[in-house]
Amino acid sequence: MIKFVDLPSQNREIRERVERELGEIHRSAAYIGGPAVDALEQEFAAYLGVRQVVGVGSGTDALRLALMAAGVSPGDEVITSPMTFVATAEAICQSGALPVFVDVDRATANLDPEALRKYLAAGRWRSVNGPRAIVPVHLYGLPAPMDEVRKVAEEYNLVVIEDACQAHGARLRGAAGWAKAGSFGAAGCFSFYPGKNLGAWGEAGAVATNNESLAARIRTLRDHGRISHYAHQEYGYNARLDAVQAVVLRAKLARLEAWNARRRRVAELYRQLLAGCEVTLPTEPEGTQSSWHLFVIRHPRRDAIRRALLMSEIECAIHYPVPLHLQPACKALGYQPGDFPASESIADTVLSLPMHPHLSDDDVARVAEAVRRAIDSEKPVRRRTLAKHYHVSPPTW
Repeated sequence: MIKFVDLPSQNREIRERVERELGEIHRSAAYIGGPAVDALEQEFAAYLGVRQVVGVGSGTDALRLALMAAGVSPGDEVITSPMTFVATAEAICQSGALPVFVDVDRATANLDPEALRKYLAAGRWRSVNGPRAIVPVHLYGLPAPMDEVRKVAEEYNLVVIEDACQAHGARLRGAAGWAKAGSFGAAGCFSFYPGKNLGAWGEAGAVATNNESLAARIRTLRDHGRISHYAHQEYGYNARLDAVQAVVLRAKLARLEAWNARRRRVAELYRQLLAGCEVTLPTEPEGTQSSWHLFVIRHPRRDAIRRALLMSEIECAIHYPVPLHLQPACKALGYQPGDFPASESIADTVLSLPMHPHLSDDDVARVAEAVRRAIDSEKPVRRRTLAKHYHVSPPTW
């Protein structure tokens, strides 16, 4: 079996350090906050090149608290992509705002700056206050076009909160040179869900920012609005990062660059071995470096390819089969099929191949060969289907 994600292999690498540091946690009983959390926040801030990192309970917490700390409130619109996990829109709703979608770029599946500008230029708002913030998503680990997004945001006086939940270690070349995803907006939000490039042993997340007052507000909000032990300035949330997760994350952070380098090598191998194959391969636009959280191909008969891979004992997945504007949870937003054709087309064709730093070159070759065989086996089926449907001779391939 070729695993989609191989967490046991990661755990074997960090086991000795984690067991030693967990022993210190148990001796001190500092399970909530404490030195381990403080150290992780400092180390991740240094890694990202930002002034502050605030650990929180999940990536959803990170998005919600960052939006609230940035001043987003009921009646506001927050513009984002429909091609993402539901937590992006969920966090916007939990902040009291209204999610508003604009379509994505067909090549990258990231938010399309032209679609963003078109929505803003039209001035037909969907809520009372109109737009307040933009949440670009670095989908699959590929950085969104932050220079263009920030330019539009500055023009319309909007806050930018990055959804970097899949982009640990991704880089983007901006006006000041190369920088890490999550460091371009007012805040960058990270999930440490176990399957991420930097994953905990449970739920965890963080907000990265260069804004000291925003960081301070998030620290208050994550801890029941607390300003001293029994004084609470406002109603907050129980959204703290626990020390056990901090220990695991510190051990993995020390290996993140090496693990990401291996992911890049795996992506290069996939692209070499699948070159010329009838699939659309992911690319990195000039000035971007993906973290390769996922390696996502596209094909109109991806379900057949998926079945073939699973029968060959190769795990794979779909990220994401239904864009947010068509999700039942988003029905009240009033969107209809066809509103975002690029997102819908991508959702209908994407397939995520195994991607993790412990894949061997032979594993990658086996996956690529299985994809090629699946596509080849589909060609006769498609010819017969077309001939039956149109009552004409099948086309040549």
